[in-house]
Amino acid sequence: MLAYESLRESLNRLQMTAAENALDNLLESARTNELSIVDAMDKLLRIETEARQERRVMVNSRFAGLPYRRTLEDFEFSAQPSIDRELIERLGTLRFIDEGTNVIFLGPPGVGKTHLAVALLLKALEAGNRVFFISMSTLIRKHSDNIRKGMPSRMLTNLIKPAVLALDEIGYTPLDSDAATLLFDVIDIRYRKRKPIILTSNKSWGQWGEIIPDRVMATAILDRLLHYSVTVNIAGDSYRLRQHREFGLSYINRSEKEERNGESVAFKPAKL
Repeated sequence: MLAYESLRESLNRLQMTAAENALDNLLESARTNELSIVDAMDKLLRIETEARQERRVMVNSRFAGLPYRRTLEDFEFSAQPSIDRELIERLGTLRFIDEGTNVIFLGPPGVGKTHLAVALLLKALEAGNRVFFISMSTLIRKHSDNIRKGMPSRMLTNLIKPAVLALDEIGYTPLDSDAATLLFDVIDIRYRKRKPIILTSNKSWGQWGEIIPDRVMATAILDRLLHYSVTVNIAGDSYRLRQHREFGLSYINRSEKEERNGESVAFKPAKL
């Protein structure tokens, strides 16, 4: 009994809560199944390790800023044949994090760029990495607020900490000099630390001069961003527009069927 109490006290001091809570059941299981001491200790430590991993993922999730949860398994590759599925699955192994390689998704609105960015962040999150997602419009707004409050470096500090940073929708909002400088600083510091960025944009590289007012700075940003990077160019129709067309077609077909059956179709004006 003395050894048992000492063990519980040690687990408590080490803050091994999951192991402490599982101890009694594990000891009973070890006695019933005649587990060796090594096997019992291994099982106890795995219980604690898995619990800590779950807590780490839960805490990191609260600070990740993900707009939604979508996985690579949810992605409709059949709807976007321009995407190399094998390449995306290789990215899903997260080797790009260890290699410090940026992942860049380029293409028109609605083709799945943000979905893929979020899916890779989820993979990284579930592997225990600290990640952060932010749209460029939100970044600009928050950075402007911080400047007005006398905290110009606050946004930079937040953006260089995560193991993986996702910058979404670059190109929809032109950058002023303050935002462009922040973007350069983020990319430059993460480049030197070999901490990857996942980036989505509706602009080709040749159009980045339209986003960033200073062409010299635009060149410097692209130089660092592309040195270690994988670019995924996505062509095709917007998911939203395709779904809109499919809905319209199914509605027309249903209406025609009802008319053939002698049923009237009532059209109600939308409420404004």
